[in-house]
Amino acid sequence: MPRRQSAAGLRRFATGYLWLVLGLIFLGIGLQKLTHYEAFAVRPFAASSPFLGFWYEWLGVRGASRVFAAVEVVIGLGLLSGLRWPTRWPARAGAVLAAGTSFITSSFLITGPGVLVEEGPVPLLSLEVGQLFLKDLVLLGAALVLFAESLGGRR
Repeated sequence: MPRRQSAAGLRRFATGYLWLVLGLIFLGIGLQKLTHYEAFAVRPFAASSPFLGFWYEWLGVRGASRVFAAVEVVIGLGLLSGLRWPTRWPARAGAVLAAGTSFITSSFLITGPGVLVEEGPVPLLSLEVGQLFLKDLVLLGAALVLFAESLGGRR
């Protein structure tokens, strides 16, 4: 019985930690998208994406970045609401949108310029780009765990 209680306590801590950290990550990245630096730094990758490229044609660099910022801030707030109300709709929406966003940014591993470098017989993930977007695969998994939690997982 103590082992089961320890596992339940660890699960509560870990899911609370994920709600907090993913919420802060999305909130922080969303706010950064409002800066000139971030808007232009992300452009080469997002503009080459079949999921996001059209925003640049419609709204330009700063306009597209503002749309992405608004979406990521809303996701962050939804995820942070999961700390208190993990099964309510804002947390659920935040988790599913975080999964969608992480899926799209993970796709930059395929569509983004400069992802691979030719070094020897096997292409490697570049330090600047490839390894940057590799973490989005983990964010996708974490968001899916939180989405499952929001559907009524044990808390």
